[in-house]
Order: sequence, then C-alpha cells, then structure tokens
Amino acid sequence: MVNNSDLEKRYLAACAVARDAGKLALGYFENVSQVTVEFLAQQNVKSTADREVEEFIVTSLAKSFPEDGFLAEERGGVAGSKLWVIDPIDGTANFIHGIPFFCVSIAYVVEGEVEIGVIYDPVADELFAARRGFGATCNSKAIRVSDCQDIAKAIVSCDVGYGNSIERSIKIIQQFLEAQCHPRCFGAGALAIAHVAQGRYDGYWHLHHCPWDALAGWLVVREAGGWVSDFLADEGLTKGNAILVCTPGIKDFLIAATGIR
Repeated sequence: MVNNSDLEKRYLAACAVARDAGKLALGYFENVSQVTVEFLAQQNVKSTADREVEEFIVTSLAKSFPEDGFLAEERGGVAGSKLWVIDPIDGTANFIHGIPFFCVSIAYVVEGEVEIGVIYDPVADELFAARRGFGATCNSKAIRVSDCQDIAKAIVSCDVGYGNSIERSIKIIQQFLEAQCHPRCFGAGALAIAHVAQGRYDGYWHLHHCPWDALAGWLVVREAGGWVSDFLADEGLTKGNAILVCTPGIKDFLIAATGIR
C-alpha cells in the first residue's frame, strides 16, 4: 500500500527526474549527429540517447524507491502492483531529425490506478504534471482543457501508426476533413496529449498507443478537466490500447468518428 505521503515523495521525485532527464536528452539533441541511430521497420527508430536517458531515469528512481517496478520502452519490464511506466524520449524520429518536438514521459501506477503523470518538454522547458485528484499543472501553474464546442473550430492532433491501423486511420481522418477539422500529426503523442491538457489542442487520438506513450498524459488531461478513453481496459497496461483524450465539448464527435471509448 502506498499512502499519500509516499505518493507525494514520488510525485516530487518524478518531476525532478523528468527535468534532469530532459536536460540530458537536450544535450544529445544539440549534438544529434553524434548519436547512434538504429532504424527499425516502419519508421520505428531507436537511439543511444533513448537508452542513456532511460537508464538515468530508472537508476534515479530505483535508488529512491527500490521496492517499485519498472516498465520502460527500451528495457521492457513486467506489470506489478507499484510500477513506473517510462518513455525516455517520446518522438525519437523527430529527435534524430533535429525536429524540436519530443519529451520525457513518466507515469506511476499503483494497483492498476494511474497516480502520477509527468511530461517534460526540454526544448520549451515545460513540465506538465498531475497527481490523481489534485489537478494538473504546467510549470506549477494550474491548467485546464479548452472550452471548444465546435469540431469545425477545433485543433485535433493524431498519430497514424503502422500496420493494419493505417487504413482505418485514413478513414477516420476523412471524417474530420468532411467536418472542416484538419488534424495535425506531430509525431510525439505524449507531448501532443499534454498540449490537450494545456488547451492548445482540443483533442488527440491514436488507434494503438503503448502504455509508456499514453499513461502520463492521459492522467494530466483527466486532471485538467478533459475526457479520456478507458486506456487501461483490455490489458492496456501491458499490451497498450487505443487512446482518445479531448475537451468534453467535442467528445461525442470524436467518439463517433474514431470508435474509441
């Protein structure tokens, strides 16, 4: 069992570690020509920066909380009752091409409940953070989702993904275009989700997100007053799931268009 005091310690640690990890990532970004890159199938990219930043995060948190488990993009892991879920650099393809849209994402899950979500954008120096039941902040200032009610006026972000989801994603995007809403695809889902919480975007969807891409931002949006799909259903914590987050005023259209609940 993790009490409120224990969660607060982990929340503060996650914020501090995310900032330090982001600074480490930014150092690699500023010298990206020196980063070793491995191109996998369908634009799935790994780099030495991902591995080094992830190792820093895991080592830092494990030192303070040795009883906790870890599920991370590079090293994997198994689900446990107290689990850190980590993406060291979300938006690696952007990162290695010199595109300044990427972030560090850290979530903490206790008994299947997302308790802490932290996303750090080192380029903009913005730390999005939330604890369950305590609201959401950006650089310690409270944030809320937008009050958009009209899909034709909305800014909705998405990522298409790979494999069998491409055809379905195209059909969904067609529905947005017909509604006079032109989706944006920025290639770093966790950071796009954080921008929904800030009210910059009005929604975000993806037909299959990994847990390390989704959980931190999912909590931040929910704590910022947004509507979020049931990501943890159907073993989402271990297998990933579709995700939809948005301001409540356009959720009906987004649910109907994407089929994500």
